[in-house]
Amino acid sequence: MTNFVQNVDAAEELCDELIAAGFAPFVSTQSDTFSALHEALDERVGVLIVPRDDNAIGIAAGMSLAGGCPAVLLSEAGISGSADAIAALVAPHQTPLLLVISLGGDLPGGADPRRLAELLMAELGVRTVVVDAGARPATTVRLVREIVREHLRPAALLVPLDAFGWPA
Repeated sequence: MTNFVQNVDAAEELCDELIAAGFAPFVSTQSDTFSALHEALDERVGVLIVPRDDNAIGIAAGMSLAGGCPAVLLSEAGISGSADAIAALVAPHQTPLLLVISLGGDLPGGADPRRLAELLMAELGVRTVVVDAGARPATTVRLVREIVREHLRPAALLVPLDAFGWPA
């Protein structure tokens, strides 16, 4: 199977699982990082495109307070830019929403993006779950669904792009 077909299959499977778990609406900035997942979600349920990552957090927090179960698509670079919004709108009230965070390759200086994302999310009081390339997305999505929909807490789904063969 070609790399392109594997990428599309992985993105569509993750998309289907997120929708089946009841996450909606999806909010994002225009990003090439998650293009396959973004396109799959947009085709099935639509994605609200906003200009900035912190705007996406604010909109999702409002949707959550109104009874929705939103998910925000972020890149690892988008986390640091929206840390203030997460600290102000999500962390203090444990606003139930899902952050789907794409993790690229190693950062300059050899920093591990997964470890940095886990540390930042822990500091902000957001539980993280990592998508494992060896497991089906259904198992991982069930874990974040339980955190967000049943325990009414925020969660971050960390998606290492290289785990699915997506370009990092």
